[in-house]
Amino acid sequence: MRWPRSSSHMTARGEDAARRITAQPKDAKRLRSLFEMHKVLVPRLSGIHRFACLALYRALLRRCAKLPTTALDADVKALVQQKFHRYRNLQSPSQTSNALKAGYEALDLLHSASQGHRNDVERITTLISQSRSMKQENASMQRALTAARPPKPLSPKQRKKEEAKRFQASTARRHPDATPILCRPRPVVRGGRRVPVLVSARGIPFLRIKKPQPMVLSGVIRSKLETRWRRVEHREMLNTELLFARDEDMWDRLTTGGEPATWIEAVESSLKEVSRLIKVTDYKNKQLAEAMWKVVLAERKLAAEEESRDRLAEKKS
Repeated sequence: MRWPRSSSHMTARGEDAARRITAQPKDAKRLRSLFEMHKVLVPRLSGIHRFACLALYRALLRRCAKLPTTALDADVKALVQQKFHRYRNLQSPSQTSNALKAGYEALDLLHSASQGHRNDVERITTLISQSRSMKQENASMQRALTAARPPKPLSPKQRKKEEAKRFQASTARRHPDATPILCRPRPVVRGGRRVPVLVSARGIPFLRIKKPQPMVLSGVIRSKLETRWRRVEHREMLNTELLFARDEDMWDRLTTGGEPATWIEAVESSLKEVSRLIKVTDYKNKQLAEAMWKVVLAERKLAAEEESRDRLAEKKS
């Protein structure tokens, strides 16, 4: 038979368990703090750091305005602005500290120079001349490096773009030895015969021999399309003016009994002329398309004959 333990023993055991329970969160917090990384503070994202830098920047600019000479004021102000713009994205604590120390030393130097100390004024002048000479040396060194550096090879896309530009420049004018397209098909050609393709650009027919398209051909097509579109817009405007002309003629009949020359006659005459020009141009384009289609058929026939002739020659050989 087991006797129950004493109450004091039970109490001590409970206290030990309670101590272990209360110690666990502390140990976990200590372990978590060991494994957690230190929070990184970015200086340019800190409000305190930005406030200190802006205060230093304004103080330097105010001291620049109090320098004895105006030329020195402009040079120092430009140098301060350049340095702050250069170091605005510093993140290293040591670099940031060194830059701020240099800024406060410059502020003390400007304050002393603004009070009339000649040695400090001469020191500022020397620093500015040294900065200019270093800037010129760096610029000349960069120019020399750029001149010595071999040109970067063009990518396939850039090379293709440059070739297209050169082709457009070379085809900006009509070739002096070019023959009209309707003179085809040529009886004899060098190499394989290219069968042209009949293409319609918004009603303007042309034969495409190969790509890319010559610039002179693009200009002709664009000019024809713009001319036709201007005539269409003119026709629409005259249709609107026709309504106003009828109203004017009606008003003349009501007031004066009619005029020998009516408003509507001039508008209708212009409308008929514009419509006639559009129809004539469309009819010419239709005839040109039919003639070009005959050229395509003839080229296809000759290409088939040449292909069959080449096959027979290969079999005989």
